[in-house]
Amino acid sequence: MSFDTAVILDNWPVLARGFGNTVLICAVALPLGFALGTALALARLRGGSIAATAVSAYVEIFRNIPFLIQVFLLFYVLPMFGVRLSPVTVSIGALTAYAGAYLAEILRGALQSIPHGQVEAGYALGLRYMTIFRKILLPQVVGYILPAATNLTITLIKESAILSAITVPELTYMAQDVIGRTFSPVEIFTAIALLYWGLTALVAAISRGLEHRLQPHLAARRAG
Repeated sequence: MSFDTAVILDNWPVLARGFGNTVLICAVALPLGFALGTALALARLRGGSIAATAVSAYVEIFRNIPFLIQVFLLFYVLPMFGVRLSPVTVSIGALTAYAGAYLAEILRGALQSIPHGQVEAGYALGLRYMTIFRKILLPQVVGYILPAATNLTITLIKESAILSAITVPELTYMAQDVIGRTFSPVEIFTAIALLYWGLTALVAAISRGLEHRLQPHLAARRAG
């Protein structure tokens, strides 16, 4: 069986459009997930027992239910209650909720790893907790969470392929469309595998660069 690269070249605009949609959806969902995860982590640490229990339940639900089922629940169950969302909106919402659950635990662990004396020193200076969080804890947390956040970003990129099941025109869906017209699954799946690999490799490379830059600052803070 021959490998026909012409199929990839002829359909490259379609694949490129799907690739762009994948990047866009993940680029929107990731910061939203980070904001959600931050709010959940702070609620669990500072919001009292009721908030901590609610956040813990949220995290367990979204971490233990397969992402495909979460997408289907949002896409098919919400309309039963009169809430109809577009496939792209559902995709961003599902990825945000999924990322938020994992980032909440990542941030909670990172915040708890920072010596509590720094928070007490902030209180001694008359600072409120949110000011302490923004100016003292958050700069350190970035270095602590970077490896785990990188792994989560890569996971989100790969999980985004599931969105093809609800007709989101991301990379996998567009590839399936091309395969339906060309009957060339080997060439097209090879092409999108390389695109996914290239994107995740780029994310990993950027993360390594950031980690290398942050390392001296983290070492200095820990030594201090």
